[in-house]
Amino acid sequence: MTSPRVLITGAGGFVGRHLAAALAAAGVDAAGLDRPLAGVEVADDPLVRWRRELGTSPGDGAATLADLLAAQSFTAVCHLAGQSSAGASFADPAGTIAANVGGTVEVLEALRRLKAAGRPVPRLLVVGSAEEYGGAARPDRPCREDDPLQPLSPYATSKAAATQLTSQYHQAFGLPVLAVRAFNHTGPGQDRRFVFPAFAHQIAAIEAGRQEPVLRTGNLTACRDFLDVRDVVRAYTLLLERGRPGRIYNVCSGSALTIAGGLEILLGLSTARIEVTTDPSRLRPVDVPRLIGDPTALRDATGWRPHLTIAQTLGDLLEGARASLARPGGETT
Repeated sequence: MTSPRVLITGAGGFVGRHLAAALAAAGVDAAGLDRPLAGVEVADDPLVRWRRELGTSPGDGAATLADLLAAQSFTAVCHLAGQSSAGASFADPAGTIAANVGGTVEVLEALRRLKAAGRPVPRLLVVGSAEEYGGAARPDRPCREDDPLQPLSPYATSKAAATQLTSQYHQAFGLPVLAVRAFNHTGPGQDRRFVFPAFAHQIAAIEAGRQEPVLRTGNLTACRDFLDVRDVVRAYTLLLERGRPGRIYNVCSGSALTIAGGLEILLGLSTARIEVTTDPSRLRPVDVPRLIGDPTALRDATGWRPHLTIAQTLGDLLEGARASLARPGGETT
């Protein structure tokens, strides 16, 4: 029996690093491909063994993704690479569409060529977003996979196209591909462009006397379904093994948390007295008031349940922010 071997695109990113660590802990051999998708690069993570396997150096252009899949034997691919911020997508719609739709097509086409050549085709998991539901999200119940989509940002539109392409390539070409709509997730190592890492770093900076005791926020009324990234990557590994090709799965908890509620948890963990104020520059041009998912399909397929509470996750974020500021040269913004 062939030992599992997984290729991670976007391996140097927030989720990619956690997925690589989870696979390594499970004894699964993993290799990583990081930006640019069409070139060879080494992620800054000791768990992503890319240079040693292929004898390449960052940016040397020695192989495309298709070349890699043709030369190496993988049992599964997890496609994480792309532009991951809904807020940032308003500033660069074209780049977001190119990265998220074009990058997904590149992976799907590489697998289609393998099948056409009579080669074994790895299972592929394409990671989409809950933002695809957008304005169609209902206030009276969680979003289900067969609900209509109404994306409200270039990012959400790009992810909706990518997940639909996954289903289309399964139907048209019989590829063993599936997709997820990942709801909000956070945890250690997430970029400060995202809400709770931004709050945690501001709180840590205030505690350290490196910022005035005023925490600046965007929209605090938005209600979201948050998971710890470590629970999310566990769902991905289970779906790579047990998910049904052609399906789209919500990765979510089914529980609601307002941004204000998460901020209250973080403030309760702080040693400082902090004033909270709204910063208009942190508001999106358009936002979804409530976005909660139904995890039934994921649970039925894999038995997955979240292990970590949001309080544990936010506590880890704040400790990470404090540790980052304590290091020489630690930043405050």
